[in-house]
Amino acid sequence: MGAISGVYRFGSDADAAPAGSAIFRKLKVCSFQRTGEWADHSVHLGCGIIYNTPESKMEQLPRCNENQTLAITADAIIDNRAELLEKFKLEPGESPVITDSELILRAYETWGCSCPEHLIGDYAFAIWDAGKEELFLARDAMGSRTLYYTCERDFVAFCTIETPLLELFGERAELNEKWIADFLAIDGIQHELECEETVYRRIYQLPPAHYGIVSAEGFSKKKYWEPLRDIKPIRFKTDDEYVEAFNRCFSEAVACRLRSAGETGIFLSGGMDSGSIACVAAPKLAEQGKKLYGFTSIPVPEFNERPPRMTIYNESREVGLIAEAYPNIDITYSSFADKNCLTDIDELIRIFEQPYKIFQNMTWYHSFLKMAASRNCTIMLNGQTGNNTISYGNFAVHLVTLSRQGRIVSAARELYGFSRLVNEPVTKVLRSAIPVVLPHRLKLWKNRTRLREFDRFTNVVVKRSLVNKWNVANRLDQIEANTPIGRFPDYEEDRKARTSPLPFTHIGAVETKLSLANGITIRDPSRDKRVFEFCMAIPSGQFVRSGQERYLLRRAMEGVLPDPIRLNIIAKGLQSADWIYRLAPIWPEVLAEVGQALEQGSLEPYVEVDKLKEKLAKASGDVRKAEDSLVRSILTAVIFSRFIEDFKRRYS
Repeated sequence: MGAISGVYRFGSDADAAPAGSAIFRKLKVCSFQRTGEWADHSVHLGCGIIYNTPESKMEQLPRCNENQTLAITADAIIDNRAELLEKFKLEPGESPVITDSELILRAYETWGCSCPEHLIGDYAFAIWDAGKEELFLARDAMGSRTLYYTCERDFVAFCTIETPLLELFGERAELNEKWIADFLAIDGIQHELECEETVYRRIYQLPPAHYGIVSAEGFSKKKYWEPLRDIKPIRFKTDDEYVEAFNRCFSEAVACRLRSAGETGIFLSGGMDSGSIACVAAPKLAEQGKKLYGFTSIPVPEFNERPPRMTIYNESREVGLIAEAYPNIDITYSSFADKNCLTDIDELIRIFEQPYKIFQNMTWYHSFLKMAASRNCTIMLNGQTGNNTISYGNFAVHLVTLSRQGRIVSAARELYGFSRLVNEPVTKVLRSAIPVVLPHRLKLWKNRTRLREFDRFTNVVVKRSLVNKWNVANRLDQIEANTPIGRFPDYEEDRKARTSPLPFTHIGAVETKLSLANGITIRDPSRDKRVFEFCMAIPSGQFVRSGQERYLLRRAMEGVLPDPIRLNIIAKGLQSADWIYRLAPIWPEVLAEVGQALEQGSLEPYVEVDKLKEKLAKASGDVRKAEDSLVRSILTAVIFSRFIEDFKRRYS
């Protein structure tokens, strides 16, 4: 795996090599262990390889097939290797090693444009088909690897990251005002409202589960996998059959991600997602005589704030139980006491190539990646998507589903079961359940006065003229963001939200760029396409039963995950609970920086200046007593202003 780039210029006299090499030179700011370029007059392909699997050490990219009709560049780890080796009648023990790019080429030769439907893994690749004079681009179904492109009348260029695509053929680099308006308007950590847009004008993303075909006639895209259409229901006769099928699927997803050229690490919390992955991975690594290196964030020692009931700030006790159960898990606990969420701001802006809002966890997330890479980890596992797949189970969603289906007796059983689990009277649980099952339209009617007064942009500082210009409100409505009254969906509505490409796009960009920056590949077994499809195909009753959420994973991990974690239904860990506390020593400097940015005018085209000044005044006291939303809006302004200044320095 690594990064790729390329250019296809249209016209018989077009030479792609100069522009392609220029893009690739900018891409080589990443640290690769091998690089390569290939050109054939109108087409240039580039690839930088990071050794993260044993097979990756044998990759020679870009490369051609045997008869020189196809050329490929790929950023890929293919996980269904055994299936493909059998399909293509290749022996896994043959020499030389059969690389992932070879499997992709064979798939294209066999299935043509349909080949991504047969590939499972994390990938983005490009194939130049000389016979058709077409460039084929593809991105994996879950969007785990990025692929950006720019398309003009006489060329198409692509790259794993965005900035090498700026200023091609004398084009001036410009920011995308629409993307910025969306970014500043969203009250939350999400970066965009449309998965194809980027912060730069004329640079787009190929969405997850899409391929593109570029020819002299232009660029066309097609979605090759539609979860709500393509995932067929799975129905077994017994609960045990669901558990057995899940364990086979999940175990395979974990095993595939242990193909490491070095050591394997994991972001390990005290919860069920990363804990389950660690407990399945550790025995498999032990069979190879290898360790699993766990990295766990803990609060700074002097942070003594008492957590609310049902919240855990320091998960070292739970993580310790996992390490005790599996001796080959080597845990590193760190608070990174000398850091706060703004310490690495300039480095992260460079890495992400855009402003970002995921600053709360970056204090430890980025730092642990560096630490893991220094310990020769080439694969870093996480369970980022687990809440939507392996540990899915939402009691409110299940209750609404039963209610809308008219299954009142079943709903009553669930309420009774829930009351027993949480040791609360049934009457109290019933009172809490009424707002959940109440029709949303009725809730809107009951709160009509409040709704008339509600300003969905209260917590953000985006300029109102930009909101109106780019019709931001309509796009917020489409994902039900910045709303005063939350909607409780039923299972099918929630399933639709869980299959949205927006979260995959967001996570894929963050993980791809952090992987490149640190020379270590982030991989998530809970986002495996097979696991995802299985969890989307089974009935909702497998995820919630008798009031117990995460019902499937609790059963599947019996005897695997320590019971204090597996059976915990009350307390939940909160990572980075001390993020505001860490800011206290530098808070006056933070406020001063935003004030200076306002004076210089760099924020004025994008934010409501008076509103931001009001927020600065409101936050001028002890930041530890400030509301989270207030602190987040100010930090977003800091990061955004730094990005704007950096862009001006680079491209003005």
